[in-house]
Amino acid sequence: MKKKNKPLFRHPDIVISTCQFGHGIFTTRTIPADTTLEECPYLRINADECAGTLDDYVFNLESSEKDGSEVYSLVLGWGSLFNHSYKHNTEYWHDTERDLIVFHTIRKVAAGRQLFVNYGKEWWTSRDLNPE
Repeated sequence: MKKKNKPLFRHPDIVISTCQFGHGIFTTRTIPADTTLEECPYLRINADECAGTLDDYVFNLESSEKDGSEVYSLVLGWGSLFNHSYKHNTEYWHDTERDLIVFHTIRKVAAGRQLFVNYGKEWWTSRDLNPE
């Protein structure tokens, strides 16, 4: 008997909307801390294949188990639409059992607020940029 797959979760109280950064993820209702926002599949891409705009949307540098080359994760779903803030309210982790990237709140987020992750200082310095 074939095992039924559990559908991927996306919180019902988040939406994509335009913002000063193009598009972002926003709450429609207050969301408590430690709440899962979305479970995202991702594609593994060799680092040497990432260039231009694509390089701005990849996560989690890792090493390939096959040959030790550097590999990036291109997060699908809404995961690539979280904008940056050093005062972020969202983080992500790798669910290794299901091989997904899971975004969750790290504190209570009021209705109508944008959800942000911290890209990290290296993301900015590697591009000779400073976050606004």
